[in-house]
Amino acid sequence: MGIRQATSVCSPSPSRCSISNHSPDLEGIMPMASEPKDLPRGVDLTCLSETFRNAPHAVLGAARERCPVYRDGMLRDYVVLSADIGRKVLSDRTLPTDPRNTLPTSTRRMRGEDLTQDPPIMFMDDPQHKRVRSLISKAFNIERIERFRPRVGAICRELIESIEGDAFDFIDVIARPLPTITIAEILGIDSSHHDDFKIWSDQMVASSLNPLAPPDVKQAGAAAAVSLYQLFASEMEARRAAGLVGDDLLTAMLAAEHDGQTLTDMEIIQNAQVLLIAGNQTTTDVLGTMLNNILGSGDSWARLSANPTLIAGAVDEGIRFDPPIFSTDRIAGEDMELNGVAIPKGTQISIMLPALNHDPALNPDPDRFDIERRPIKHFSFGGGRHTCLGAPLARMEAQELLKVMSEVMPGLHLDAVRPAIFSPSPGFRGIDQLWLKRS
Repeated sequence: MGIRQATSVCSPSPSRCSISNHSPDLEGIMPMASEPKDLPRGVDLTCLSETFRNAPHAVLGAARERCPVYRDGMLRDYVVLSADIGRKVLSDRTLPTDPRNTLPTSTRRMRGEDLTQDPPIMFMDDPQHKRVRSLISKAFNIERIERFRPRVGAICRELIESIEGDAFDFIDVIARPLPTITIAEILGIDSSHHDDFKIWSDQMVASSLNPLAPPDVKQAGAAAAVSLYQLFASEMEARRAAGLVGDDLLTAMLAAEHDGQTLTDMEIIQNAQVLLIAGNQTTTDVLGTMLNNILGSGDSWARLSANPTLIAGAVDEGIRFDPPIFSTDRIAGEDMELNGVAIPKGTQISIMLPALNHDPALNPDPDRFDIERRPIKHFSFGGGRHTCLGAPLARMEAQELLKVMSEVMPGLHLDAVRPAIFSPSPGFRGIDQLWLKRS
């Protein structure tokens, strides 16, 4: 049995941008034409496609104008490209996220993922999600992140001071190490493990977040997961032996309590891994694309260097323009309809975050990068009950980095001889190499 072919009237009519939790077979749905066969699907909606990698917003924008919701059926079941529809899906608390709720024929199942274990927090459903998130939020909160802001600024200075020569690869010397060191220090892990952290993080990202990862990559990811588990277990044992007296995040998660509930050791380890993996890869990608967009947009860097009050807005515009993750998912808990498209129960609905951010209905002139854009509206951190817990940390790291770099490198510019090399990673929008010059 395959996924039922969805049909739609492929035009973003506001009156049709609603969620209907009824069987697609009920009367009242208007007659629908067949979906165009030439819409981008599968790898053509990932950075494995050179066309998409070079111009994702153009590809998604053209598809959105034709069909704001349509069936992929290759790497995703259904995709949502409209900000209005996407907002409704993300805010619908009745829609599951646990992939174990998908049909056996869902593309999510066809990836060969291990669905025998309880999922990490980003794929949990209530009541488990509510319990775990409330406990983690007690430990990983705004106050803790802001207390760490001076240290992040110092890390930025240390990394910049280590640069030799006029030209440097920003990704290699700053964007990769900064999130690793930051997350490791917040967790309270000794600096001797920072290099291992980055290696294990990269291996787990490559295996778990790439639906097309080959067997050797998946094996390396599994081995990295074991190494991280053993390290976190050892660190937790040491903290308990010391009486949970530290001020680090790992200690705070061990001590977190709400209505008599606490986190299990497995939940702590699992979510520490999530913070490490998600915090490293996505923040590295945000830093790279943000700086590339700022330096490539006229006099934006000069204005930023002359007026530090623009930094917060520049960071949010960077996050809006190129979100590090292409999609976030929900699952149809029952037969439903989106904008005239029949969505069968148990199929995955992928909300394409860059398409939402670049929807003209959300942001006027959305394909123009503007550090003074106000207001800045985006879905880069998801939405609803699964809004990214690490969003404040990512923002803070980016703000501190821009603050330091604009102070010490006011003449910074792109290396015209070595243009940015975007990553072919299927699920992420990132840069592998970004060569810059100080002056």
